[in-house]
Amino acid sequence: MEVNESTLLEITNIIWAQPNKTKKELPKSLKLEWQSKNWSHIQVSDWLSKYFNVKVDTLNIKELGNKASSG
Repeated sequence: MEVNESTLLEITNIIWAQPNKTKKELPKSLKLEWQSKNWSHIQVSDWLSKYFNVKVDTLNIKELGNKASSG
């Protein structure tokens, strides 16, 4: 049986890079389950940019903990 370790990340103070005239409703904070215990600021920022289709200028990330699940 293989154990998957994921990490719960709290992402806050997200500043999105988008012109004022095309402002979308985007989250300023969220929690994200990262599918690995290893992550970097750049990886998370890039993932958010791709997911929401808007570049991220800045953000803060706090690791809330690891989750182990078998599967």
